[in-house]
Amino acid sequence: MGQKKLDEAIRAFQRNVELYPDSANVYDSLGEGYENAGKLDVAIQNIERAIAQGGLIGDPNLDLYKEHLKRVQAAKAAADKATGPK
Repeated sequence: MGQKKLDEAIRAFQRNVELYPDSANVYDSLGEGYENAGKLDVAIQNIERAIAQGGLIGDPNLDLYKEHLKRVQAAKAAADKATGPK
């Protein structure tokens, strides 16, 4: 993502989800990829999945995922307010 190759990053994150479906972090990372691509609805879905999975496995980063979700939800609300809901 640092090189702005967002499609490649998203594909890599999707592959990680396939390989490690029990990891909460892979869903959060995929959410971050979608967030950076401006696909906030899909980002939110994946971060919510990270939170759900994190709760199941006692992930120590659960609070980070929750903060990430709040940030993306706020960004989506601001975007919706500026452009109207999609």
